[in-house]
This record gives sequence, structure tokens and C-alpha cells, in this order.
Amino acid sequence: MNPPTPPHAAELFLHQTLKRVEDCVRRDPTKAVVVAMGTGLVLNLLPSRVLARATASIATRLLPPALLGLGVLKAFEICCEKDAARTPQER
Repeated sequence: MNPPTPPHAAELFLHQTLKRVEDCVRRDPTKAVVVAMGTGLVLNLLPSRVLARATASIATRLLPPALLGLGVLKAFEICCEKDAARTPQER
């Protein structure tokens, strides 16, 4: 049986943020409902074209650097696997 892997920093941050939001909602549920309704109203009033255009604009700006970063990480992973696969005599 493999030991459980420790959570990543992003996962810990997400859990902490969700816990803080849950605590805030439990302390002041009326405020949470008003904020949720206000956010829904604003999103409902905005035309869907504006939301789609904004999402597409953000995605087209963020996608190339994200793909480059993922490529670099994959190349590093492949290099590490090759290094780990070599026998001690080859090193």
C-alpha cells in the first residue's frame, strides 16, 4: 500500500480559501445571500457576448505562456526520468 501523497500548495490554498468562505457565510448568512444575489444579477444583466468576449480575450492571452510552462515542465520531467533510469556505473 502506497502512503498518501502530501497535498500541493495550490490544493492547500484552495482548501483554506473555501474554509474561510464557509466561516464567513456561517457568521453572516444574510450578507452572503445578498452578495450572491447581487453577483447573479450583475452577471444576468451583462450581455452574454461581453462575457464570452472577455473570457476569450483572457484565454488567448494566457494560453501561450501556460502551454510554454507546461512544455518546460514536461521536458524537465523527461530529463529527470532519464537521469534516474541510468545505473550508477553510467554516471
